Amino acid sequence: MSYIIFDILKTSIYISIPIILIALLKDKVLSQYTYKLNYIICILITLRMLFISNIKVYLPFEFLKTQNNTTLKSVYYINNHNISSLNYVKILFVIWIFGAVYVIFRNIYKQIIFYKKIRNITYKVTDDNIINAFEEEKKALNINRNINIFRVDGLSSPALINILSSKIIIPNKNYDNRQLKWIFRHELTHFKRKDNLLKLLLMIACAIHWFNPLIIILKVYFYEQCELSCDEKVLKKSNINDIKEYALVLVNTLRYRNNLKSTMLYSQFNTNQIDLIKRRVEGMMNLKKRKKGTLITIFLCGISALSILSFNLIYKQNTVYANQSEINNEINPKSNENSQLKPKVITDEELKNNLKNVDINDVKDEIEFYQDRKFEELTQEEVNYAMDFLFTGKCKRVIVGSDVSYSINTDSLYKGGSN
Repeated sequence: MSYIIFDILKTSIYISIPIILIALLKDKVLSQYTYKLNYIICILITLRMLFISNIKVYLPFEFLKTQNNTTLKSVYYINNHNISSLNYVKILFVIWIFGAVYVIFRNIYKQIIFYKKIRNITYKVTDDNIINAFEEEKKALNINRNINIFRVDGLSSPALINILSSKIIIPNKNYDNRQLKWIFRHELTHFKRKDNLLKLLLMIACAIHWFNPLIIILKVYFYEQCELSCDEKVLKKSNINDIKEYALVLVNTLRYRNNLKSTMLYSQFNTNQIDLIKRRVEGMMNLKKRKKGTLITIFLCGISALSILSFNLIYKQNTVYANQSEINNEINPKSNENSQLKPKVITDEELKNNLKNVDINDVKDEIEFYQDRKFEELTQEEVNYAMDFLFTGKCKRVIVGSDVSYSINTDSLYKGGSN
């Protein structure tokens, strides 16, 4: 289980590349495209951060075969038997666990504190004027789900809170119908896009990669593009007067001081960040059309999907049974003619002894040996080396050469019989 740290480090390196590109290109290149595209980029990076291990896809096509390098943990198993190095990996794993748990519990703590603070200063809205304006916006956005509205003392800006039972909270102030229209349209747009859920995924991803300083850049850009793209969506097909009205409602919220610190699972109408408010207003008033980047979106989605897949060829597979006296070697007839290579066998008792010292959490599904050559080109010593590794119980299946695979069957051991 401790070897998961290598997969996390590898993934963290992968996602660092697009984050660096965002930092370099956001002002001159990405600013030419819609905020929606920029937000999608942030979402794709976040989702990729969650996939620390690739999903294996097996392809039966010979022409697609490429050399498949072993992962870092595979190399460690094969080449390193030094106990101090093993302890080093476990120490790194423990440090990572503590860091990830700290980030998660810190955010949970903030969430609990926030709800405790608003518990006694929250009042359910009963004003028909507010309720009617809210229902009108729900109807306009085709939202049928029941969402409660609450007034909160000490709040400077309306916000959408929670994920499963979403609520909209608004400051305990008086609003006219036009202000309520834009406030509710903004928060309901957050609700419809599941932005709070996406922020939860971002929080989990940041907890996994807490050691990577570049995630701070991603977090800031994610929240910025979340609000800018929400404004973009709200004002789609609006005229200049509507845009001015919306911007005025946004700016007016700056007059109030927010006594409640927001959390990650919180989509606020006004973030109280002057620079971001300025950018949001400038973005609204800039009537120049931005590029949609549809092809770029499709390309990025494709790249993201492919990056979490590991393509492997389906090899003809032999199963090596404990206490098997004869191996049915039907892997490659041509190979049998030119080579006397035979896989090793092992007795039940020997396999049981090997498995005693193996942690099931550290067992790999598969490992590869000598992928640069075919099975028939290997020496008997090389084949024996691979099979010895299989019989340690540290992996369920080994691929020997580029065209042969073996797996160990331990069912008979656990059933008390033999094959």
